[in-house]
Amino acid sequence: MCIRDSLWLLEATSFAEDLPFRKDYPDVKVVELEDLKAGFDNGTFVVVDVRSTLEYDVIRIKGAFHVDLSKSGFIQNLQALAMQYPGKKIAVYCNGGTCLKSYKSAMDAEEAGMNNVYAFDAGIPAWSSAYPAETLLLGKEVADPAKQLIPGSELKKVMLNFEEFKQKAAEADAVVIDARDPIQRTHKLPGFEKALPVPLDKLIRNVINKGNLKDKQLLIFDQVGKQVRWLMYYLVDQGYSNFYFLEGGATSVLKEQEYR
Repeated sequence: MCIRDSLWLLEATSFAEDLPFRKDYPDVKVVELEDLKAGFDNGTFVVVDVRSTLEYDVIRIKGAFHVDLSKSGFIQNLQALAMQYPGKKIAVYCNGGTCLKSYKSAMDAEEAGMNNVYAFDAGIPAWSSAYPAETLLLGKEVADPAKQLIPGSELKKVMLNFEEFKQKAAEADAVVIDARDPIQRTHKLPGFEKALPVPLDKLIRNVINKGNLKDKQLLIFDQVGKQVRWLMYYLVDQGYSNFYFLEGGATSVLKEQEYR
């Protein structure tokens, strides 16, 4: 996650000054916000979101394709997309700021012989701020960014350190949910061995979108405390108001974990 790594800030900022890692990727071709918008409008650019499915489903550039950098076959899928649009430039984007996925995607593409791939490193925060009507939030155009986009200050209010998380979990109406993927659950969180194991995609589909557990206080932790910020959009959209997340996720307590 990026514009500020611990918070997803879609607030007024100087995006050009918030790209500290651009200097570390001097060989990666980048495209600026206004140039991308012009190129997207006139058809010279194809836009590709390289983030996770959860991030893409929450908020994305309207008309962007989705090719997840973390999935196997990323380059092959990107090449297949490029073949459908011969002669077009491809702009890959992620979450801006300190998010490195756009750089890594463009670098991998260049190494694979694709010389038409550019990193839009300001990412979705810059785009959604400048062009809300060209941004989809939970599948709908952003009509009122001030009301629809959750500022980092609101996310921070529901982020708890481990001691605070344990105190909340002891309350009578609390339900603790382990939202990690099964492959990430190599170790239990101390004191939460009986937490409900519900991966994020199933939590959204089977619990939140159905309004289940709305009468409970939900205490949710993921792997590193980054994916819950996207989950918050679903919770707010479905009218949940009593929920908290573990800051830093399970790894803030367990430290390093090895996958199976």
